[in-house]
Amino acid sequence: MSNKTRNKLFAQLINKLNRIYWFFIRPKTKGVKAIIFNPDNKILMVRLTYYPNTWTFPGGGVDANEKPEDAILRECKEEVGIKLEDVNFITSLNFNHEYKKDTLFVYKAKVNRLDFTIDRREVVEANWFNLRRLPNMGKNAKRILETVI
Repeated sequence: MSNKTRNKLFAQLINKLNRIYWFFIRPKTKGVKAIIFNPDNKILMVRLTYYPNTWTFPGGGVDANEKPEDAILRECKEEVGIKLEDVNFITSLNFNHEYKKDTLFVYKAKVNRLDFTIDRREVVEANWFNLRRLPNMGKNAKRILETVI
């Protein structure tokens, strides 16, 4: 079994264990997502190891005592190796999925470079997409995109 396959299976197992835990605890969580535009006005989207069939936006959880604006910079650097420029808070959204009460802070950002480096432990694939030709997204990603478009 390759390391890539092993990492994917491990991420999926952790996600399933988290869902069981969340079912009993019903935690309140905070997360961040960034809709990142490149100079060609395309947006960066990712497929995550624990949701490999749909595309979403870079982001993740806000750590304890961390400000959302710091979390979005950290998460984008970790997931896709990008230092965000011209970052603007758009809105916060509330989601009740996976048995959590999640507050998601949505940001819009620009970058001047097209290159990125994905963290394969969490990201299966990343790519730039034209707004008129977007890939398969889940309902949460569609809701996030609606806040910017």
